[in-house]
Amino acid sequence: MSYFTAVMSRTDDGFRLLDLVVEDVADLAELADLIDGAGDGSADGDAIAVIEHEDEWFAFVRVVGEEATVFLSDVRAAAHSPYADLFADYLDSQPDEYEEDDVVDPDEELEEDSDDEDEDEPQMLDFEAPPLWSGDASLFAGDGVQAAELLDQLERHSSDPARIVAHVGEAVGFAEVLEASR
Repeated sequence: MSYFTAVMSRTDDGFRLLDLVVEDVADLAELADLIDGAGDGSADGDAIAVIEHEDEWFAFVRVVGEEATVFLSDVRAAAHSPYADLFADYLDSQPDEYEEDDVVDPDEELEEDSDDEDEDEPQMLDFEAPPLWSGDASLFAGDGVQAAELLDQLERHSSDPARIVAHVGEAVGFAEVLEASR
């Protein structure tokens, strides 16, 4: 499985690809500096980095000026990647306000299920636990992708990260530039 990275800056008429190497970046502050140093003439210094590990996880990093906002689709997978240092501040994050209502304690669920089930019936194990995401799911809310929509996409298509990235790219407007960079 391979990694794919792309950094795009927002211009007055869309997005354009920046020729930057994300693999050598140590942290988010360095990424913001690298984008700022590219002198790309982007609108308000707005840039988006996409990091994707084929069939496993993705990350969006939105950099506006010196501020970076991150969304990781799978904390566990990102923690075992070459990008773990870049996302160090997000790897031990707990679910936040966007998913508190949807979080179910597995032990609590098992207790409830065992009370309801007949003891003679075999119990099925769920090996497809949804990934634990981290960061700010509303990073593209101003561009039409609300947090609930991004999390819904993640829940429905967690086994196909490229599909989620493409969906967000279409909504935000960077899909064509991203696809051309592949």
